[in-house]
Amino acid sequence: MAMLFRIQLARAVGGIIAISAMVSMAMAQTAGDYFFLKTGQRRDVVITRADSKNLYYQTPSGDAPMPWTSIRAEAGSWNLAERRGVKEAMAGVDAGKYAEALAVLKPLAERYMVLPAPWVQDVVVAIVRCHTELKQFAEADAVAKKFGECQPAQVNRVKPFLAVALAGQNKYDEAITALAEVAKTSVGKLVLTPAEARMFGQAFLTLGDCYAGKGDDKKALECYLTTTVLYYQDEQSARLAQTKADELKKKLEPTAAKAADR
Repeated sequence: MAMLFRIQLARAVGGIIAISAMVSMAMAQTAGDYFFLKTGQRRDVVITRADSKNLYYQTPSGDAPMPWTSIRAEAGSWNLAERRGVKEAMAGVDAGKYAEALAVLKPLAERYMVLPAPWVQDVVVAIVRCHTELKQFAEADAVAKKFGECQPAQVNRVKPFLAVALAGQNKYDEAITALAEVAKTSVGKLVLTPAEARMFGQAFLTLGDCYAGKGDDKKALECYLTTTVLYYQDEQSARLAQTKADELKKKLEPTAAKAADR
């Protein structure tokens, strides 16, 4: 009987140690997660998800909610560390591996979309881009709509990719209307963040495609050159815009020569 008790005790202790090890491993993987309570106490945790009412964090017995009303409201009151695999998946997006990137990024967006962490915002924009590139326009619209509800100040960042979807369906006027607000916010911007450079670069690239589709080559050329000259920091968009600008220049050269002869 005593022997049986010792075996059961050893198993129980071993289970607790295993759970503790798993929690410690998860903590190590996401080092940097924390929040401050209104009492001033800092809680270093693994944040597992969030919604409009609660921030959820990992405990040995499962996710525990912490109401936002209990967390300090000022800047720096919480932090969500970038998750493993995000950098590789984002590089995959730029490399055209859209389905593979979605498999990594979409579950993260579903958990953390309400949190205005810069890497989360970048992930959501990348998801909309992936769906658009894969011609999954309904999915792109759904993610963008939810993002707008969760983080309205960031919604302009997904509009260029939604406009790509509209342009791909020859809905050029709708795409131009969708991009009007983005183009407006670019006026007077002298110092850009990488996110802004990508947003504006993609926006004017797509505007160029829309005007080209409508047969207005001069406006299209102007938009392409705007991307290459002003928003060259987004190398991918700038290269594509330059290629399209060069093609349009060749197309417009005979017209310009005939006008000069007259």
